[in-house]
Amino acid sequence: MRTVTPLATALAALALAVVPGAARAAEPPSCDALAGGTVNAIDAVPWAQIPAAGSLRQWPAAPAGLLPARVDLRGATESFNQRYQFATRGGQLYVAERAGSAAPATADWRALPLPGCFAGRVASISADDDELIAIDRDRRVFTLDNALKGPDLFNWSKRWGPPLWTGPGRRLPGRVVAWSWSVLSPAEDRTWTDVGGTRHPVGERKVSHIWALRDGGRRMTFMDPWLPDDDSYEMCGPYRSRFRAVNLSASGSQIFVIGAHGDLFTRLYDFDLAGHDEVFLRYVYARTAPVDGVAPIELPAPAWVRQPKVPGTITSAIGIEKSGVGARDAILRVEGRRGARTGYWEKRLLARSARAWRFHAGGRPLQGRVLDNPQRDSSRSGLAPRAEDVRFSGAPDVLRRVTVADFNVHCTPARLTVAAGRATVALRLHSVDALRQVARARGLDADPRALYGTIEVPPAVRARAATLPPALRALLRGPLHGRYTKVSVTATTRELTIGDGGALDWRLTR
Repeated sequence: MRTVTPLATALAALALAVVPGAARAAEPPSCDALAGGTVNAIDAVPWAQIPAAGSLRQWPAAPAGLLPARVDLRGATESFNQRYQFATRGGQLYVAERAGSAAPATADWRALPLPGCFAGRVASISADDDELIAIDRDRRVFTLDNALKGPDLFNWSKRWGPPLWTGPGRRLPGRVVAWSWSVLSPAEDRTWTDVGGTRHPVGERKVSHIWALRDGGRRMTFMDPWLPDDDSYEMCGPYRSRFRAVNLSASGSQIFVIGAHGDLFTRLYDFDLAGHDEVFLRYVYARTAPVDGVAPIELPAPAWVRQPKVPGTITSAIGIEKSGVGARDAILRVEGRRGARTGYWEKRLLARSARAWRFHAGGRPLQGRVLDNPQRDSSRSGLAPRAEDVRFSGAPDVLRRVTVADFNVHCTPARLTVAAGRATVALRLHSVDALRQVARARGLDADPRALYGTIEVPPAVRARAATLPPALRALLRGPLHGRYTKVSVTATTRELTIGDGGALDWRLTR
């Protein structure tokens, strides 16, 4: 839940103390006014209940024939939310009211006025919910707030980063395959549901991320405006990030990717629901009674879901649009062709049959690259040779040897084994990248990386505890007496430490 508390204020002060503003290059003077804006303000009223505020017709009409009648896919130059559609051409930004499900003959596109520091320089855009992100030719990030409200309330900000989305700004990383803006909001989404089936309210200040597909489609970096200007946070991709996606789209914390052979995956994931925010939220790995009326969030985060393949010709152009409340369903679209007609295939995220795909003719030239799309599961074809897994081991005492076979900062759980003599117990180490307010590099290096950890003792191991050697029985009856034990985890390229602040203190090396 994104809520400003005394602890949040303290974190903000800490961030200001350790991240000097002078470290960033100066921007053109005309961008100074964009240090304000309403972005990150509490916004709990659905847009349909907000009084009208101005008309798009106050702005100049777009050149005739420049823009489509309807935008159906979120891409680098076209996007939409529940109320408006947006497009960029020649560095300018255009906006039009979004029609209903019926395709209109034309749209009344208008040129949206831009601040002088990036007017005529817009390179790509992405909208979701009440916000739009514009990236200029220098990869600088600008946020349009109130993007579901009347145009008189539209306003821009360059703010990004700690403390609390008041930082000096950021740039989109270079060499990005695709990127998309995702917003989960209390006004439009209201709630979301964890893996245990418990519904949770969306935090009052939303959860907003830029998702970037990188490293040949293997890495999915997420950039949260409350977090440092770095590229250190990632979500594990399908097959422990060995899957190579060719495109990505996101909406309402639902991420949608497509592979080179038409394989489709979706996942519900963001910083808050995935367990990264232990400072403000409480997480568990087994359903637990609410504390003070607040239910903890059950982990792990929802897994990737392989969606049925489209039964026809498709391209790499895809889009996802959140639908309804509760962050459960969404509309998936994949650009394609049926016979001589171009358009897109569409189905609901929750529909699990290939028969659910329906073709909608649009008549526009195809924007994406045509994929081969064999009608079988080809998701393992072309996987990267190996994941970024690291093996750590050590002997914390003379009786036991501990091994973590496949530790991965972004992919969890890891296989954890403890051996005594010839006996071995196979456990699981769950870990989630911890909240940081200071920038750092991705992955492992010499700088210790903190993670929130939990050791899981599977029921099958507990069932045979009486047959194990004394050293292993003592471990299962002592520090690991429950099914789940919370631990701290710190990792570098050379060492992995796991501890519970008491009897458990393991230092493992590569």
